[in-house]
Amino acid sequence: MKKHFWQAILITFFLGVILGGAGFAYYSYRMAQEGYPVSYFRSAKQESAHKSVTKTFIPRKVVVKQPRLNHRTKKLKQLLKPIVGEKRFVGTVLIIKNGHQIYNQGYGYANISKKALNTANSEYQILSMQKSMTAMLIMQQIQAGNLQFADHLDKFYPEIPGASQITIRSMLDMQTGLRIHKLSKQVLSSQQVADYSAKHVQFVADENNKWSYQPVNYTLLAGILQQVTRQPYYQLFRRHIIAPLKLQHTGFVMQANQANQLSTPYHNVPFSDNSINYQKVDHESVASQHNELGTGNVYMSTGNFYKVLRAILRARFLTAESTAILHEGVGARNYGGGLYTKNLTSYWSHGVGYGEESGVMISRDGKNAVVMLSNYHVKKTALPRQCAQIYQNLMQGAY
Repeated sequence: MKKHFWQAILITFFLGVILGGAGFAYYSYRMAQEGYPVSYFRSAKQESAHKSVTKTFIPRKVVVKQPRLNHRTKKLKQLLKPIVGEKRFVGTVLIIKNGHQIYNQGYGYANISKKALNTANSEYQILSMQKSMTAMLIMQQIQAGNLQFADHLDKFYPEIPGASQITIRSMLDMQTGLRIHKLSKQVLSSQQVADYSAKHVQFVADENNKWSYQPVNYTLLAGILQQVTRQPYYQLFRRHIIAPLKLQHTGFVMQANQANQLSTPYHNVPFSDNSINYQKVDHESVASQHNELGTGNVYMSTGNFYKVLRAILRARFLTAESTAILHEGVGARNYGGGLYTKNLTSYWSHGVGYGEESGVMISRDGKNAVVMLSNYHVKKTALPRQCAQIYQNLMQGAY
């Protein structure tokens, strides 16, 4: 009797393990189909991505000594010293001249405790500069005839107040009265993030058709992409951007374990102190990482970012006509499709948050550019000014 009893217990146990494993596999499959990155975050104690906790990015590949500079690079570094010298900038600076890389150097620490240095291949959260890529994905659907600039938001989210007065074009150009003041504190899938935004967004009628930088426009554009293509935003990004360009230093911050050189973000304490002293590691909650859907949760190296933006401007993904139309700057800040129009010959973009900052100045033909990605955010940021100064010097033949 005892023998049969224990046999029954063992059979029940193994059946439970098998069924539990099958259930978890199916759950993971459904989450992946929904656009939910089923992965783990790098930390001393790994925890499931479904758990809403803060995580610190730590570079897996530690570089403690910069490679030797050739004569030209050494000269360029000296010329740049008054702008991004010691204690002036932490991150990586890339300079492109006539389509060729002439400078790509790291400054400061990727992680102070490990004495890991920022390098040419260091990876950073690019923040709002991701919007130019989301805009390109939208334009691909317009070019394919699946969307139109004149489509109104209520076609996709009829529950949003004022949606009948808002078009795809106005969302791309930040010309809507949409505002959101409350973001989810729970970890949501890409579909759930878009739906949450649609449920909690507010419409300020007096501000409609006026320029105002509101990231929720791009979160909802990501949601529209998912409705039109029936694919998660993350899958679209990988298929249409990462795969064709063979990007090796690009991914989503929710899957930081797949990055090799993702720098640790810092800011000072108190934040009003503008010196660079690595006093405080910045933490971004997993919920926030997901909330940045379509607007700022991609990490990249300077080289990978330039490769994508150059491909966008040189009509690799779209026709030349579609590319030009997408980036027609409007409003008080000449914003169009994720880029600001600087003048008749160049664009610029900027992102900031979670201890990181990013900036780019690039010619309209993509042949000349300055990309600056930083893992150190200070209150009185100098990065946009530094980026513009380096670009101006480049175009005047100083480098």
